[in-house]
Amino acid sequence: MIRTFILLLLLGSLKTYVRAQDIALGQWQSHFSYKSALHIVEAKNRLFCSSYNGLFSINPTDDKVIVYSKANGLSDVGISSMAYDSTENLLLLAYRNGNVDLVYLDDKAQPEEIISWPFLQNATDLPEIKRISKVLFKDQKAYLSTNFGIVVVNPKLREVVETYRYIGPGGAEVQVTDMTFTSDSLFAATSQGLLGTSLNSNINRQYFANWKTIPTPFKAISISYQNNGLYAGFGGQGIFKKNNGMWDLIYASGSSSSSFSRNMATLSNRILVLGKDKPDVYENPIFRSLRESIIYNTFFWTADAQQGLLSNKDGAFKSYSPTQGDTTITIKKDSVITDFNGLVWTRLPTYLGGGISVKNPNNNQQRILSVAAGNGGLPSSAINSLAIDTDGFIWFASDRGVGYFYPDEILTGSRQDAILPVYGQRKLFSNERCNAIAIEPGNRKWIATNNGLFQFTADGTELIKEFNIDNSPLPSNQVRDLLFENETGLLFADTPNGMVSYRSDATTAQENLSAITIFPNPVRPGYEGNLGIKGLTDDAVVKIIDLSGRLVYETRSQGGTASWNLNDYTGRRAKGGIYLIIIVSSDRREKTAGKFAIIN
Repeated sequence: MIRTFILLLLLGSLKTYVRAQDIALGQWQSHFSYKSALHIVEAKNRLFCSSYNGLFSINPTDDKVIVYSKANGLSDVGISSMAYDSTENLLLLAYRNGNVDLVYLDDKAQPEEIISWPFLQNATDLPEIKRISKVLFKDQKAYLSTNFGIVVVNPKLREVVETYRYIGPGGAEVQVTDMTFTSDSLFAATSQGLLGTSLNSNINRQYFANWKTIPTPFKAISISYQNNGLYAGFGGQGIFKKNNGMWDLIYASGSSSSSFSRNMATLSNRILVLGKDKPDVYENPIFRSLRESIIYNTFFWTADAQQGLLSNKDGAFKSYSPTQGDTTITIKKDSVITDFNGLVWTRLPTYLGGGISVKNPNNNQQRILSVAAGNGGLPSSAINSLAIDTDGFIWFASDRGVGYFYPDEILTGSRQDAILPVYGQRKLFSNERCNAIAIEPGNRKWIATNNGLFQFTADGTELIKEFNIDNSPLPSNQVRDLLFENETGLLFADTPNGMVSYRSDATTAQENLSAITIFPNPVRPGYEGNLGIKGLTDDAVVKIIDLSGRLVYETRSQGGTASWNLNDYTGRRAKGGIYLIIIVSSDRREKTAGKFAIIN
Protein backbone atom coordinates (compact mmCIF):
# COMPACT_ATOMS: atom_id res chain seq x y z
CA MET A 1 0.00 0.00 0.00
CA ILE A 2 2.83 2.42 0.93
CA ARG A 3 4.72 1.44 -2.28
CA THR A 4 1.63 2.17 -4.38
CA PHE A 5 1.20 5.56 -2.70
CA ILE A 6 4.83 6.50 -3.37
CA LEU A 7 4.54 5.48 -7.00
CA LEU A 8 1.37 7.52 -7.45
CA LEU A 9 3.05 10.53 -5.85
CA LEU A 10 6.04 10.13 -8.14
CA LEU A 11 3.83 9.77 -11.20
CA GLY A 12 2.04 12.97 -10.39
CA SER A 13 5.28 14.96 -10.22
CA LEU A 14 6.89 13.64 -13.40
CA LYS A 15 7.01 15.40 -16.75
CA THR A 16 5.93 13.20 -19.62
CA TYR A 17 7.40 14.15 -23.00
CA VAL A 18 5.16 13.33 -25.95
CA ARG A 19 6.13 14.20 -29.51
CA ALA A 20 4.59 13.23 -32.82
CA GLN A 21 6.12 10.16 -34.39
CA ASP A 22 5.42 9.66 -38.08
CA ILE A 23 6.22 5.95 -38.10
CA ALA A 24 5.82 3.64 -35.13
CA LEU A 25 8.75 1.48 -34.08
CA GLY A 26 8.98 -1.62 -36.22
CA GLN A 27 6.72 -0.14 -38.91
CA TRP A 28 7.34 0.68 -42.57
CA GLN A 29 6.68 3.55 -44.94
CA SER A 30 6.87 3.63 -48.73
CA HIS A 31 8.72 6.35 -50.65
CA PHE A 32 7.39 5.77 -54.14
CA SER A 33 7.01 8.26 -56.95
CA TYR A 34 3.41 9.29 -57.64
CA LYS A 35 4.29 11.40 -60.66
CA SER A 36 4.34 8.34 -62.91
CA ALA A 37 0.53 8.07 -62.89
CA LEU A 38 -0.74 5.28 -65.13
CA HIS A 39 -4.30 4.21 -64.25
CA ILE A 40 -7.36 5.86 -62.74
CA VAL A 41 -10.76 4.47 -61.70
CA GLU A 42 -13.77 5.90 -59.89
CA ALA A 43 -15.09 4.05 -56.84
CA LYS A 44 -17.99 5.62 -54.97
CA ASN A 45 -16.88 9.04 -53.81
CA ARG A 46 -13.16 8.57 -54.41
CA LEU A 47 -10.79 8.31 -57.33
CA PHE A 48 -8.04 5.68 -57.22
CA CYS A 49 -4.84 6.35 -59.14
CA SER A 50 -1.89 4.02 -59.58
CA SER A 51 1.65 5.04 -60.50
CA TYR A 52 4.53 2.80 -61.54
CA ASN A 53 5.01 1.53 -57.98
CA GLY A 54 2.40 3.36 -55.91
CA LEU A 55 -1.34 3.63 -55.32
CA PHE A 56 -3.37 6.42 -53.78
CA SER A 57 -6.95 7.64 -53.63
CA ILE A 58 -8.28 11.18 -53.54
CA ASN A 59 -11.56 12.68 -52.45
CA PRO A 60 -12.33 15.16 -55.28
CA THR A 61 -14.39 17.30 -52.90
CA ASP A 62 -11.71 18.13 -50.32
CA ASP A 63 -8.55 16.83 -52.07
CA LYS A 64 -7.73 14.53 -49.14
CA VAL A 65 -5.31 11.82 -50.25
CA ILE A 66 -4.72 8.33 -48.84
CA VAL A 67 -1.64 6.35 -49.88
CA TYR A 68 -1.73 2.55 -50.04
CA SER A 69 1.17 0.10 -50.08
CA LYS A 70 2.35 -3.18 -48.62
CA ALA A 71 2.82 -1.26 -45.37
CA ASN A 72 -0.96 -0.94 -44.97
CA GLY A 73 -2.34 -4.09 -46.49
CA LEU A 74 -1.49 -4.54 -50.17
CA SER A 75 0.34 -7.72 -51.09
CA ASP A 76 2.56 -6.38 -53.86
CA VAL A 77 3.85 -3.38 -55.80
CA GLY A 78 3.67 -2.40 -59.45
CA ILE A 79 0.01 -2.21 -60.54
CA SER A 80 -0.39 -2.93 -64.24
CA SER A 81 -4.19 -2.55 -64.34
CA MET A 82 -7.17 -2.10 -62.05
CA ALA A 83 -10.97 -2.01 -62.26
CA TYR A 84 -13.94 -1.46 -59.96
CA ASP A 85 -17.06 -3.63 -59.68
CA SER A 86 -19.83 -1.57 -58.05
CA THR A 87 -22.05 -4.63 -57.46
CA GLU A 88 -19.50 -6.08 -55.02
CA ASN A 89 -17.74 -2.86 -53.99
CA LEU A 90 -14.63 -4.58 -55.29
CA LEU A 91 -11.48 -2.86 -56.49
CA LEU A 92 -9.39 -5.45 -58.33
CA LEU A 93 -5.67 -4.66 -58.47
CA ALA A 94 -3.57 -6.55 -61.00
CA TYR A 95 0.21 -6.42 -60.64
CA ARG A 96 2.95 -6.65 -63.25
CA ASN A 97 4.03 -10.06 -61.96
CA GLY A 98 0.51 -11.52 -62.35
CA ASN A 99 -0.45 -11.27 -58.69
CA VAL A 100 -3.97 -10.03 -57.89
CA ASP A 101 -5.42 -8.23 -54.86
CA LEU A 102 -9.15 -8.15 -54.19
CA VAL A 103 -9.83 -4.92 -52.28
CA TYR A 104 -13.36 -4.79 -50.87
CA LEU A 105 -14.38 -1.21 -50.05
CA ASP A 106 -16.74 0.06 -47.38
CA ASP A 107 -19.36 2.80 -47.85
CA LYS A 108 -16.65 5.46 -47.63
CA ALA A 109 -14.55 3.75 -50.32
CA GLN A 110 -11.99 2.66 -47.73
CA PRO A 111 -10.47 -0.86 -47.83
CA GLU A 112 -12.54 -3.08 -45.58
CA GLU A 113 -10.83 -6.32 -46.59
CA ILE A 114 -7.84 -7.03 -48.82
CA ILE A 115 -7.43 -10.56 -50.16
CA SER A 116 -4.31 -11.64 -52.01
CA TRP A 117 -5.17 -14.01 -54.86
CA PRO A 118 -1.97 -15.20 -56.58
CA PHE A 119 -3.68 -17.79 -58.79
CA LEU A 120 -1.66 -16.87 -61.87
CA GLN A 121 1.62 -16.88 -59.97
CA ASN A 122 0.86 -20.32 -58.56
CA ALA A 123 -0.08 -21.79 -61.95
CA THR A 124 2.64 -24.09 -63.27
CA ASP A 125 1.38 -24.39 -66.86
CA LEU A 126 1.63 -20.69 -67.76
CA PRO A 127 4.53 -18.62 -69.16
CA GLU A 128 6.98 -17.12 -66.70
CA ILE A 129 5.76 -13.60 -67.49
CA LYS A 130 2.13 -13.19 -66.41
CA ARG A 131 1.53 -9.47 -66.83
CA ILE A 132 -2.12 -8.32 -66.75
CA SER A 133 -2.62 -5.29 -68.99
CA LYS A 134 -6.40 -4.75 -68.71
CA VAL A 135 -9.27 -5.77 -66.41
CA LEU A 136 -12.96 -5.58 -67.33
CA PHE A 137 -15.95 -6.63 -65.23
CA LYS A 138 -19.04 -8.18 -66.83
CA ASP A 139 -21.81 -10.12 -65.09
CA GLN A 140 -19.75 -10.34 -61.86
CA LYS A 141 -16.86 -11.94 -63.74
CA ALA A 142 -13.51 -10.31 -64.31
CA TYR A 143 -11.87 -10.60 -67.72
CA LEU A 144 -8.09 -10.26 -67.56
CA SER A 145 -6.02 -9.35 -70.62
CA THR A 146 -2.62 -10.97 -70.29
CA ASN A 147 0.49 -11.60 -72.36
CA PHE A 148 -0.74 -15.17 -73.02
CA GLY A 149 -4.46 -14.54 -73.68
CA ILE A 150 -7.61 -13.80 -71.70
CA VAL A 151 -8.41 -15.27 -68.29
CA VAL A 152 -12.00 -15.17 -67.01
CA VAL A 153 -12.36 -15.40 -63.22
CA ASN A 154 -15.10 -15.24 -60.62
CA PRO A 155 -13.61 -13.13 -57.78
CA LYS A 156 -16.46 -13.90 -55.38
CA LEU A 157 -15.93 -17.65 -55.64
CA ARG A 158 -12.20 -17.22 -56.23
CA GLU A 159 -12.18 -19.54 -59.22
CA VAL A 160 -10.94 -19.46 -62.80
CA VAL A 161 -13.92 -19.83 -65.14
CA GLU A 162 -12.20 -20.05 -68.53
CA THR A 163 -8.91 -19.28 -70.25
CA TYR A 164 -8.75 -18.09 -73.87
CA ARG A 165 -5.09 -18.72 -74.62
CA TYR A 166 -4.56 -20.24 -78.07
CA ILE A 167 -7.10 -18.09 -79.91
CA GLY A 168 -4.92 -16.63 -82.67
CA PRO A 169 -4.96 -17.77 -86.31
CA GLY A 170 -4.23 -21.49 -86.42
CA GLY A 171 -4.40 -21.71 -82.63
CA ALA A 172 -1.44 -19.41 -81.96
CA GLU A 173 -0.90 -18.02 -78.49
CA VAL A 174 -1.62 -14.28 -78.41
CA GLN A 175 -0.76 -11.32 -76.23
CA VAL A 176 -3.87 -9.29 -75.40
CA THR A 177 -3.44 -5.57 -74.73
CA ASP A 178 -7.09 -4.46 -74.61
CA MET A 179 -10.64 -5.76 -74.97
CA THR A 180 -14.24 -4.58 -75.07
CA PHE A 181 -17.78 -5.96 -75.06
CA THR A 182 -20.73 -5.27 -77.30
CA SER A 183 -24.19 -6.63 -76.53
CA ASP A 184 -23.32 -9.98 -78.11
CA SER A 185 -19.57 -10.05 -78.79
CA LEU A 186 -16.13 -9.80 -77.22
CA PHE A 187 -13.36 -8.03 -79.13
CA ALA A 188 -9.66 -8.22 -78.24
CA ALA A 189 -6.68 -6.21 -79.46
CA THR A 190 -3.91 -8.81 -79.68
CA SER A 191 -0.43 -9.40 -81.02
CA GLN A 192 -2.11 -11.31 -83.87
CA GLY A 193 -4.49 -8.48 -84.77
CA LEU A 194 -8.02 -7.57 -83.73
CA LEU A 195 -10.03 -10.67 -82.82
CA GLY A 196 -13.73 -11.09 -82.10
CA THR A 197 -15.96 -13.85 -80.75
CA SER A 198 -19.61 -14.37 -79.89
CA LEU A 199 -20.86 -14.21 -76.29
CA ASN A 200 -23.49 -16.83 -77.03
CA SER A 201 -23.50 -19.39 -74.22
CA ASN A 202 -23.35 -22.21 -76.77
CA ILE A 203 -20.03 -20.98 -78.21
CA ASN A 204 -16.78 -22.55 -77.03
CA ARG A 205 -14.54 -19.48 -76.82
CA GLN A 206 -11.55 -21.57 -75.84
CA TYR A 207 -11.48 -22.95 -79.40
CA PHE A 208 -9.52 -20.69 -81.74
CA ALA A 209 -11.83 -21.28 -84.73
CA ASN A 210 -14.58 -19.42 -82.85
CA TRP A 211 -12.44 -16.29 -82.86
CA LYS A 212 -12.48 -14.33 -86.12
CA THR A 213 -9.85 -11.87 -87.31
CA ILE A 214 -11.37 -8.42 -87.82
CA PRO A 215 -9.68 -6.63 -90.75
CA THR A 216 -8.06 -3.35 -89.72
CA PRO A 217 -5.91 -0.86 -91.64
CA PHE A 218 -3.28 -0.87 -88.88
CA LYS A 219 -2.47 -2.82 -85.74
CA ALA A 220 -4.91 -1.98 -82.95
CA ILE A 221 -3.41 -1.15 -79.54
CA SER A 222 -6.72 -0.22 -77.87
CA ILE A 223 -10.38 -1.03 -78.49
CA SER A 224 -13.70 0.19 -77.08
CA TYR A 225 -17.42 -0.09 -77.76
CA GLN A 226 -19.43 2.99 -76.86
CA ASN A 227 -22.07 5.28 -78.36
CA ASN A 228 -23.26 2.26 -80.39
CA GLY A 229 -19.96 2.14 -82.21
CA LEU A 230 -16.68 0.21 -82.19
CA TYR A 231 -13.63 2.44 -81.73
CA ALA A 232 -9.97 1.48 -82.09
CA GLY A 233 -6.69 3.22 -81.41
CA PHE A 234 -3.89 2.56 -83.89
CA GLY A 235 -0.37 3.45 -82.79
CA GLY A 236 1.00 6.44 -84.69
CA GLN A 237 -2.25 6.84 -86.64
CA GLY A 238 -4.98 8.01 -84.30
CA ILE A 239 -8.54 7.06 -83.31
CA PHE A 240 -10.83 5.28 -85.78
CA LYS A 241 -14.48 4.20 -85.74
CA LYS A 242 -15.94 1.24 -87.59
CA ASN A 243 -18.82 2.16 -89.93
CA ASN A 244 -20.44 -0.33 -92.33
CA GLY A 245 -17.42 -2.60 -92.23
CA MET A 246 -14.95 0.24 -92.84
CA TRP A 247 -12.71 2.08 -90.39
CA ASP A 248 -13.21 5.83 -90.54
CA LEU A 249 -10.62 8.21 -89.13
CA ILE A 250 -12.06 10.16 -86.19
CA TYR A 251 -8.90 11.94 -85.10
CA ALA A 252 -5.43 11.73 -86.61
CA SER A 253 -2.53 11.55 -84.15
CA GLY A 254 1.06 10.37 -84.06
CA SER A 255 0.61 9.21 -80.45
CA SER A 256 2.09 5.76 -79.81
CA SER A 257 -0.36 5.17 -76.96
CA SER A 258 -4.13 5.40 -76.60
CA SER A 259 -6.77 4.30 -74.14
CA PHE A 260 -10.54 4.49 -73.86
CA SER A 261 -12.95 5.22 -71.04
CA ARG A 262 -16.62 6.19 -70.99
CA ASN A 263 -17.20 8.65 -73.86
CA MET A 264 -13.49 9.43 -73.95
CA ALA A 265 -10.23 8.56 -75.65
CA THR A 266 -6.85 9.52 -74.22
CA LEU A 267 -3.80 10.09 -76.40
CA SER A 268 -0.34 10.91 -75.08
CA ASN A 269 -0.96 14.67 -75.22
CA ARG A 270 -4.70 15.11 -75.79
CA ILE A 271 -8.07 14.12 -74.40
CA LEU A 272 -10.89 13.42 -76.81
CA VAL A 273 -14.57 13.50 -75.88
CA LEU A 274 -16.38 11.14 -78.21
CA GLY A 275 -20.02 10.86 -79.26
CA LYS A 276 -20.04 13.24 -82.19
CA ASP A 277 -18.79 12.80 -85.74
CA LYS A 278 -15.94 15.09 -84.75
CA PRO A 279 -14.70 14.71 -81.16
CA ASP A 280 -14.09 17.61 -78.82
CA VAL A 281 -10.34 17.92 -78.31
CA TYR A 282 -8.71 19.14 -75.08
CA GLU A 283 -5.02 19.89 -74.85
CA ASN A 284 -2.84 21.68 -72.33
CA PRO A 285 0.88 22.53 -72.04
CA ILE A 286 1.06 20.50 -68.82
CA PHE A 287 0.16 17.27 -70.65
CA ARG A 288 3.33 15.23 -71.15
CA SER A 289 2.48 11.54 -71.25
CA LEU A 290 -1.23 10.95 -70.68
CA ARG A 291 -2.37 7.38 -70.06
CA GLU A 292 -6.01 7.24 -68.85
CA SER A 293 -8.76 9.81 -68.25
CA ILE A 294 -12.22 10.02 -66.73
CA ILE A 295 -14.81 12.75 -66.18
CA TYR A 296 -16.00 13.22 -62.60
CA ASN A 297 -18.53 15.93 -61.72
CA THR A 298 -18.00 17.48 -65.19
CA PHE A 299 -14.23 17.87 -64.65
CA PHE A 300 -11.37 15.95 -66.24
CA TRP A 301 -9.10 13.69 -64.20
CA THR A 302 -6.22 12.21 -66.14
CA ALA A 303 -3.20 10.09 -65.28
CA ASP A 304 0.03 11.47 -66.72
CA ALA A 305 3.12 9.25 -66.56
CA GLN A 306 5.36 12.28 -65.97
CA GLN A 307 3.16 14.84 -64.22
CA GLY A 308 1.02 12.66 -61.95
CA LEU A 309 -2.75 12.87 -61.50
CA LEU A 310 -4.00 15.99 -63.27
CA SER A 311 -7.36 17.75 -63.10
CA ASN A 312 -8.97 21.03 -64.09
CA LYS A 313 -11.50 21.00 -61.25
CA ASP A 314 -10.04 24.19 -59.75
CA GLY A 315 -9.60 25.97 -63.06
CA ALA A 316 -6.29 25.33 -64.81
CA PHE A 317 -4.94 21.79 -64.97
CA LYS A 318 -2.60 20.96 -62.09
CA SER A 319 -1.29 17.92 -60.26
CA TYR A 320 -3.17 16.32 -57.36
CA SER A 321 -0.65 13.56 -56.69
CA PRO A 322 0.63 13.13 -53.11
CA THR A 323 3.53 15.31 -52.03
CA GLN A 324 6.68 13.25 -51.98
CA GLY A 325 10.25 13.54 -50.81
CA ASP A 326 13.22 11.52 -51.97
CA THR A 327 12.21 8.33 -53.73
CA THR A 328 15.70 6.87 -53.96
CA ILE A 329 19.05 7.07 -52.17
CA THR A 330 20.77 9.65 -54.37
CA ILE A 331 23.85 10.40 -52.25
CA LYS A 332 25.78 7.28 -51.31
CA LYS A 333 27.88 7.55 -48.17
CA ASP A 334 29.35 4.06 -48.22
CA SER A 335 32.07 4.38 -50.88
CA VAL A 336 34.55 6.54 -48.95
CA ILE A 337 34.76 6.71 -45.14
CA THR A 338 37.21 8.11 -42.61
CA ASP A 339 38.13 6.08 -39.52
CA PHE A 340 38.80 7.36 -36.01
CA ASN A 341 42.52 7.67 -36.82
CA GLY A 342 41.87 9.91 -39.80
CA LEU A 343 42.66 7.24 -42.39
CA VAL A 344 40.55 7.29 -45.56
CA TRP A 345 39.07 3.97 -46.69
CA THR A 346 37.85 3.75 -50.29
CA ARG A 347 36.24 0.85 -52.11
CA LEU A 348 37.87 0.49 -55.50
CA PRO A 349 35.87 -0.31 -58.65
CA THR A 350 36.34 -3.70 -60.20
CA TYR A 351 37.74 -2.20 -63.41
CA LEU A 352 40.67 -1.00 -61.28
CA GLY A 353 41.09 -4.43 -59.74
CA GLY A 354 38.70 -3.93 -56.85
CA GLY A 355 39.61 -4.23 -53.19
CA ILE A 356 39.93 -1.45 -50.61
CA SER A 357 42.33 1.48 -50.55
CA VAL A 358 43.50 2.76 -47.15
CA LYS A 359 45.31 6.09 -47.24
CA ASN A 360 46.79 8.55 -44.75
CA PRO A 361 45.97 11.98 -46.23
CA ASN A 362 48.69 13.64 -44.15
CA ASN A 363 51.64 11.77 -45.69
CA ASN A 364 49.93 9.95 -48.63
CA GLN A 365 50.98 6.57 -47.24
CA GLN A 366 48.65 4.03 -48.85
CA ARG A 367 47.85 0.33 -48.84
CA ILE A 368 45.59 -1.67 -51.15
CA LEU A 369 43.78 -4.51 -49.40
CA SER A 370 43.02 -7.42 -51.74
CA VAL A 371 41.98 -11.07 -51.72
CA ALA A 372 45.60 -12.10 -51.07
CA ALA A 373 46.22 -13.75 -47.71
CA GLY A 374 48.10 -11.44 -45.37
CA ASN A 375 47.18 -8.42 -47.45
CA GLY A 376 43.47 -8.15 -46.71
CA GLY A 377 42.21 -11.68 -47.20
CA LEU A 378 39.03 -10.28 -48.72
CA PRO A 379 36.43 -12.89 -49.70
CA SER A 380 35.96 -11.02 -53.00
CA SER A 381 37.64 -8.13 -54.77
CA ALA A 382 34.19 -6.70 -55.57
CA ILE A 383 33.49 -4.43 -52.58
CA ASN A 384 30.02 -2.87 -52.68
CA SER A 385 29.79 -0.92 -49.43
CA LEU A 386 31.87 0.33 -46.48
CA ALA A 387 30.81 1.42 -42.99
CA ILE A 388 32.43 2.24 -39.67
CA ASP A 389 30.84 0.93 -36.48
CA THR A 390 30.75 2.48 -33.03
CA ASP A 391 33.85 0.53 -31.99
CA GLY A 392 35.80 1.98 -34.92
CA PHE A 393 35.93 -1.26 -36.91
CA ILE A 394 35.68 -0.94 -40.70
CA TRP A 395 32.98 -3.20 -42.15
CA PHE A 396 32.53 -4.09 -45.81
CA ALA A 397 29.91 -5.79 -47.97
CA SER A 398 31.24 -7.76 -50.93
CA ASP A 399 30.10 -10.11 -53.65
CA ARG A 400 30.89 -12.99 -51.32
CA GLY A 401 29.84 -11.92 -47.87
CA VAL A 402 30.72 -9.35 -45.22
CA GLY A 403 33.61 -8.79 -42.84
CA TYR A 404 35.57 -6.14 -40.99
CA PHE A 405 39.07 -4.85 -40.16
CA TYR A 406 40.76 -3.52 -37.05
CA PRO A 407 42.06 -0.20 -38.39
CA ASP A 408 44.97 0.12 -35.99
CA GLU A 409 48.36 -0.52 -37.62
CA ILE A 410 46.68 -1.16 -40.98
CA LEU A 411 49.45 0.83 -42.72
CA THR A 412 52.40 -0.71 -40.92
CA GLY A 413 52.90 -3.35 -43.59
CA SER A 414 52.26 -6.23 -41.21
CA ARG A 415 49.92 -9.07 -42.13
CA GLN A 416 46.33 -7.92 -42.07
CA ASP A 417 43.36 -10.11 -42.95
CA ALA A 418 39.67 -9.36 -42.72
CA ILE A 419 37.69 -10.92 -39.91
CA LEU A 420 34.78 -12.85 -41.40
CA PRO A 421 31.89 -13.45 -38.96
CA VAL A 422 30.56 -16.98 -38.69
CA TYR A 423 26.82 -17.59 -38.62
CA GLY A 424 25.17 -20.99 -38.92
CA GLN A 425 28.55 -22.76 -38.98
CA ARG A 426 29.71 -20.92 -42.10
CA LYS A 427 31.12 -17.53 -42.96
CA LEU A 428 28.36 -14.92 -43.08
CA PHE A 429 26.85 -14.77 -46.60
CA SER A 430 29.97 -16.43 -47.99
CA ASN A 431 28.21 -17.43 -51.23
CA GLU A 432 25.90 -14.46 -51.57
CA ARG A 433 26.23 -10.97 -52.96
CA CYS A 434 25.90 -8.35 -50.25
CA ASN A 435 24.99 -5.00 -51.79
CA ALA A 436 25.19 -2.67 -48.81
CA ILE A 437 25.81 -2.48 -45.09
CA ALA A 438 24.51 0.07 -42.57
CA ILE A 439 25.22 0.34 -38.86
CA GLU A 440 22.89 1.57 -36.13
CA PRO A 441 23.97 3.74 -33.18
CA GLY A 442 23.56 0.60 -31.02
CA ASN A 443 26.15 -1.07 -33.30
CA ARG A 444 23.83 -3.66 -34.83
CA LYS A 445 24.44 -4.35 -38.51
CA TRP A 446 21.96 -4.18 -41.41
CA ILE A 447 22.98 -6.13 -44.51
CA ALA A 448 21.30 -5.80 -47.90
CA THR A 449 21.38 -8.77 -50.26
CA ASN A 450 19.63 -9.98 -53.41
CA ASN A 451 17.49 -12.18 -51.16
CA GLY A 452 16.27 -9.69 -48.62
CA LEU A 453 17.34 -7.47 -45.73
CA PHE A 454 18.98 -8.79 -42.55
CA GLN A 455 19.77 -7.37 -39.12
CA PHE A 456 22.60 -8.92 -37.09
CA THR A 457 24.17 -8.35 -33.70
CA ALA A 458 27.23 -6.11 -33.35
CA ASP A 459 29.69 -8.90 -34.21
CA GLY A 460 27.58 -10.37 -37.03
CA THR A 461 27.18 -13.79 -35.46
CA GLU A 462 23.48 -13.69 -34.44
CA LEU A 463 20.52 -12.96 -36.69
CA ILE A 464 17.98 -10.56 -35.17
CA LYS A 465 15.57 -9.83 -38.04
CA GLU A 466 15.08 -10.99 -41.60
CA PHE A 467 12.84 -9.16 -44.08
CA ASN A 468 11.75 -10.19 -47.56
CA ILE A 469 8.79 -9.62 -49.89
CA ASP A 470 6.78 -12.32 -48.13
CA ASN A 471 7.01 -11.07 -44.54
CA SER A 472 7.41 -7.32 -44.99
CA PRO A 473 6.51 -4.34 -47.20
CA LEU A 474 9.80 -4.66 -49.09
CA PRO A 475 8.88 -4.16 -52.76
CA SER A 476 11.69 -6.46 -53.93
CA ASN A 477 14.07 -8.97 -52.39
CA GLN A 478 16.92 -7.24 -54.18
CA VAL A 479 17.93 -4.48 -51.78
CA ARG A 480 20.50 -2.38 -53.59
CA ASP A 481 21.34 0.43 -51.14
CA LEU A 482 20.91 1.28 -47.47
CA LEU A 483 20.96 4.54 -45.55
CA PHE A 484 20.47 4.78 -41.80
CA GLU A 485 19.41 8.10 -40.24
CA ASN A 486 20.85 8.09 -36.74
CA GLU A 487 18.67 10.90 -35.44
CA THR A 488 15.33 9.43 -36.53
CA GLY A 489 16.16 5.71 -36.45
CA LEU A 490 14.90 5.31 -40.02
CA LEU A 491 16.55 2.74 -42.24
CA PHE A 492 16.01 3.52 -45.92
CA ALA A 493 16.16 0.51 -48.25
CA ASP A 494 16.36 1.12 -52.00
CA THR A 495 15.21 -1.61 -54.40
CA PRO A 496 14.54 -1.86 -58.16
CA ASN A 497 10.82 -1.50 -57.34
CA GLY A 498 11.12 1.58 -55.17
CA MET A 499 12.36 2.71 -51.77
CA VAL A 500 10.88 2.01 -48.32
CA SER A 501 11.93 2.94 -44.80
CA TYR A 502 11.81 0.94 -41.58
CA ARG A 503 11.63 2.51 -38.12
CA SER A 504 14.32 0.83 -36.06
CA ASP A 505 14.48 0.98 -32.28
CA ALA A 506 17.93 2.59 -32.37
CA THR A 507 18.85 6.28 -32.57
CA THR A 508 21.76 8.52 -31.68
CA ALA A 509 22.57 8.31 -27.99
CA GLN A 510 22.13 11.46 -25.92
CA GLU A 511 24.67 12.89 -23.50
CA ASN A 512 22.19 12.85 -20.64
CA LEU A 513 18.64 11.84 -19.69
CA SER A 514 17.18 15.34 -19.56
CA ALA A 515 14.57 14.94 -22.28
CA ILE A 516 13.03 11.52 -22.81
CA THR A 517 10.21 10.83 -25.27
CA ILE A 518 7.67 8.05 -24.76
CA PHE A 519 5.65 7.15 -27.83
CA PRO A 520 2.89 6.45 -28.48
CA ASN A 521 1.39 7.78 -25.29
CA PRO A 522 -1.25 6.69 -24.63
CA VAL A 523 -1.16 3.30 -26.34
CA ARG A 524 -4.63 3.07 -27.86
CA PRO A 525 -6.72 -0.03 -28.59
CA GLY A 526 -5.68 -1.88 -31.72
CA TYR A 527 -2.11 -0.54 -31.73
CA GLU A 528 0.20 -3.29 -33.00
CA GLY A 529 3.59 -1.59 -32.93
CA ASN A 530 6.17 -1.26 -30.18
CA LEU A 531 6.33 1.29 -27.41
CA GLY A 532 9.39 3.50 -27.85
CA ILE A 533 11.47 5.45 -25.34
CA LYS A 534 13.75 7.98 -27.05
CA GLY A 535 16.33 10.48 -25.80
CA LEU A 536 18.38 7.96 -23.81
CA THR A 537 22.08 7.55 -23.24
CA ASP A 538 23.72 4.53 -24.81
CA ASP A 539 23.11 1.15 -23.16
CA ALA A 540 20.84 2.66 -20.51
CA VAL A 541 18.80 0.26 -18.36
CA VAL A 542 15.05 0.67 -18.87
CA LYS A 543 12.58 -0.88 -16.44
CA ILE A 544 8.80 -0.86 -16.90
CA ILE A 545 6.81 -1.19 -13.69
CA ASP A 546 3.07 -1.34 -13.04
CA LEU A 547 1.34 0.59 -10.27
CA SER A 548 1.68 -2.31 -7.86
CA GLY A 549 5.46 -2.06 -8.18
CA ARG A 550 5.79 -5.28 -10.19
CA LEU A 551 8.52 -5.35 -12.84
CA VAL A 552 6.81 -5.97 -16.16
CA TYR A 553 9.75 -5.66 -18.57
CA GLU A 554 13.42 -4.71 -18.60
CA THR A 555 15.70 -3.90 -21.53
CA ARG A 556 18.64 -1.74 -22.57
CA SER A 557 18.73 1.10 -25.04
CA GLN A 558 20.16 0.74 -28.54
CA GLY A 559 21.98 4.02 -28.87
CA GLY A 560 19.37 6.54 -27.75
CA THR A 561 16.21 4.41 -28.05
CA ALA A 562 14.66 1.46 -26.24
CA SER A 563 11.54 -0.44 -27.24
CA TRP A 564 8.94 -2.76 -25.76
CA ASN A 565 6.55 -5.01 -27.68
CA LEU A 566 3.91 -4.52 -24.92
CA ASN A 567 4.14 -8.15 -23.78
CA ASP A 568 5.20 -8.99 -20.25
CA TYR A 569 7.66 -11.72 -19.28
CA THR A 570 4.96 -14.37 -19.64
CA GLY A 571 4.34 -13.34 -23.26
CA ARG A 572 0.92 -11.89 -22.49
CA ARG A 573 -0.25 -8.49 -23.65
CA ALA A 574 0.07 -5.93 -20.89
CA LYS A 575 -3.20 -4.92 -19.25
CA GLY A 576 -4.67 -1.45 -19.53
CA GLY A 577 -3.53 1.10 -16.98
CA ILE A 578 -0.78 3.51 -15.99
CA TYR A 579 2.85 2.32 -16.11
CA LEU A 580 6.05 3.79 -14.74
CA ILE A 581 9.36 3.75 -16.65
CA ILE A 582 12.58 3.88 -14.62
CA ILE A 583 15.75 4.70 -16.59
CA VAL A 584 19.32 4.39 -15.32
CA SER A 585 22.39 5.31 -17.36
CA SER A 586 24.97 2.57 -17.96
CA ASP A 587 27.43 4.23 -15.56
CA ARG A 588 24.57 4.60 -13.03
CA ARG A 589 25.30 8.32 -12.65
CA GLU A 590 21.95 9.43 -14.01
CA LYS A 591 18.41 8.34 -13.29
CA THR A 592 15.04 9.51 -14.52
CA ALA A 593 11.51 8.28 -14.86
CA GLY A 594 8.43 8.68 -17.01
CA LYS A 595 4.92 7.38 -17.27
CA PHE A 596 2.57 6.22 -19.98
CA ALA A 597 -0.88 4.71 -20.31
CA ILE A 598 -2.24 1.65 -22.09
CA ILE A 599 -5.91 1.84 -23.06
CA ASN A 600 -7.63 -1.46 -23.76
